Amino acid sequence: MAITVEFFVAPDDVTAAGMRPRYRDHGLPAVVFEGFFPDEAVLEWESLFTGEPIDRIAQGEPRMVVPTANDGFGVFEVGAGLRALLAGAGTLRLGGIAEGWAALDSRADDEVSREEAVDILEAVGALAREAVRAGRGLYCWYFAP
Repeated sequence: MAITVEFFVAPDDVTAAGMRPRYRDHGLPAVVFEGFFPDEAVLEWESLFTGEPIDRIAQGEPRMVVPTANDGFGVFEVGAGLRALLAGAGTLRLGGIAEGWAALDSRADDEVSREEAVDILEAVGALAREAVRAGRGLYCWYFAP
């Protein structure tokens, strides 16, 4: 299954809700990836950062801005806690989280290698720093047809 993922910085939910795969020239800071379910990934990342079980983190996270519908499209906001953790983590810490994420058994069906996991966490970490610096939210849309 080809899953397209875009993490992006936006000023508010209304702007974030307007993002779609066909609006890639939106001018907002963003990174695009493929091959994983980001709503599951953010829970796994936060669990790896904090040591908290995923089922505890998943209570209300991630907050859906556009609920995933039958077309396979959804938009969510990365929670403030994870946004701060990503923004504050250095390259070494992000690399460790990425390695832990790549090793999770729950990721068996994803198409992300260990090296790609590091690239993803570093890029999303940079976006999180931008979001914190600008006082904006970190969002993600994904399309899993």
